[in-house]
Amino acid sequence: MQIRVLGQFEVTRGEERITPSQPKLRQLFALLALNTNTVVRVEQLIEEVWGSEPPTKAMGTLQTYMSHLRRLLAADDSTVSVLHTRHVGYALTLPEQDVDAGRFGRLVARGRSELDSGHIESAAETLRAALAVWRGSALSDVDAGPVLGHHIRSLEETKVGVIDQRMEVELMLGHHHEVINDLSTLVRDYPAHEGLHVKLMMALHLLGRRSEALHVFQRIRSTLVDDLGLEPGQQLQQVHRGLLVGNPQLDALTPTGAIRTGSWVEPPAQLPADLPVFVGRTVELAAAESQLQQPARSAPAVVSVVGPPGSGKTAFCTHLAHRVRARFPHGQLHADLAEQTPVEALTGFLRAIRGAGAQLPDSIEERSHLLRGWTAERRVLIMIDNAVSTIELAPLMPSGGGCAVIVGCRTRLPLRGTSLAVDLQPPAEDEALELLGSVIGWRRMRAELPQARKLIRLFEASPMALVAAANRLAIRPHWTIAVLLERLRHREDWLDELVNARVDLVSSIELSCRSLSPTHRDAFFRLAAAADEPLTTRGASALLGCDQRTAEAILESLVEHQLATVAPDTFGGQFHYRFAPLVRVAASSLSQFAAASAPPADANDLWIRRAPSV
Repeated sequence: MQIRVLGQFEVTRGEERITPSQPKLRQLFALLALNTNTVVRVEQLIEEVWGSEPPTKAMGTLQTYMSHLRRLLAADDSTVSVLHTRHVGYALTLPEQDVDAGRFGRLVARGRSELDSGHIESAAETLRAALAVWRGSALSDVDAGPVLGHHIRSLEETKVGVIDQRMEVELMLGHHHEVINDLSTLVRDYPAHEGLHVKLMMALHLLGRRSEALHVFQRIRSTLVDDLGLEPGQQLQQVHRGLLVGNPQLDALTPTGAIRTGSWVEPPAQLPADLPVFVGRTVELAAAESQLQQPARSAPAVVSVVGPPGSGKTAFCTHLAHRVRARFPHGQLHADLAEQTPVEALTGFLRAIRGAGAQLPDSIEERSHLLRGWTAERRVLIMIDNAVSTIELAPLMPSGGGCAVIVGCRTRLPLRGTSLAVDLQPPAEDEALELLGSVIGWRRMRAELPQARKLIRLFEASPMALVAAANRLAIRPHWTIAVLLERLRHREDWLDELVNARVDLVSSIELSCRSLSPTHRDAFFRLAAAADEPLTTRGASALLGCDQRTAEAILESLVEHQLATVAPDTFGGQFHYRFAPLVRVAASSLSQFAAASAPPADANDLWIRRAPSV
């Protein structure tokens, strides 16, 4: 079977064309095809067809549509269906190469990998092949609803990003003669795209056609001012000024100039690997992606992601970064501040940009200035994980309005200029079930659905704990969920049961403890051990032997560091603070290690650095 969405919608099986003609079937089929091998939730399918106010019988009608699609996709009675019903939706299961969008994505990933490896000519050829998969505007003959419309816009934005990157690679190879016609066509197709206009101006400049390059600037300036009320960005204006005065340094602004000077050859690509399957967080991802995909502004877009230990901040940030990376062709940088100091992270950024042997200034201020200067006219994505203070983030921030930063925070940070703050709450039960099913298999989970729900409630839907439990079950296929629940009956056994799941529960809590003062850390251990029920400031002061004002300051500090939560209801005007079961178990383990280590009085943090992983 072949499905084509990058142009008019076409579905063929061998020589037979089986594209559905009914509009709603076309919408649903196209949405499933764009999410091949991923579960599309029922509510998304309903929203796509009927919008925000579906009829009362929408579910039944949707099931009828799916039955029609299933019959359409079956070649004969012996064919195994490729349309599968899941717990929370439907999934179309096909080889990636059977959908042209999948082939496009695979070619783009390969081209970027070749570029990262320094194989520039191969990268250019592969990116050309990727763009050749397109036959026109995505799903140009399908009446798209809100969900499908979002996917189409994302595809088109990715295409433009690849076009921009391909043109940059061509210029890196000195192919300005060959791409001048393509660039002239592209700026007509995308009259407000500044990057493509810059490349056309530079190509014309390299061909000695300065007056034509100046005309290109006047044309896009008129478009931006008349249609958007905006003046051209810094890079366009810089190229324009260079053309006016005959600046001999103008060539260094192009990728070809960068190759000649040796200042920058390949865009850095430091993002950690994405998860094979990412479940849930659709609302949060859509909001964050929208912020990061907005046109260049006066300052970088900043998305901060905060949540309690084990809420999946790192997975969310990584997945988000991979979803938007195509919009940042000049590179992606990554730092984990749990493993690096800000100086080490900044040095890593500059080595990736300028080469391993580049000479760097001694002070962090000068190195930060280099980063800001390099990012001023580029589109770069920076992902920073495990941040605990604004001070450590300051030297790692870019300066260009076309750049973006994703920050995973272990405490709520007053980040200046934050475009969006994402607060990761525990996932809904359906999402938690989907997460479990993605690891242990849907059939196995459905066979013990009540036990699966009980496991979710036991861990209060903590994604890290659920993944740990699911991994435990995956490597022990002879266990049932009921067996695991029995082994988790006593909280003191939790860490032993999850220790081989390759998910470090204690380490996540320990990282959050690092930024606490010794006094607050000791108070955390004592309160978490004693507080089986929500605490008031009066109860905390009694446990700690201090006044209520001091107890309140400690509790609020623990809330800021995501180690405690405020109960949703209040009694008599007093807040009630509670510790999640997982936090209490991990705190008990860390407290016992701290007591056994007995650090000297002048080395309060020594035990934290030596705490073992489990």
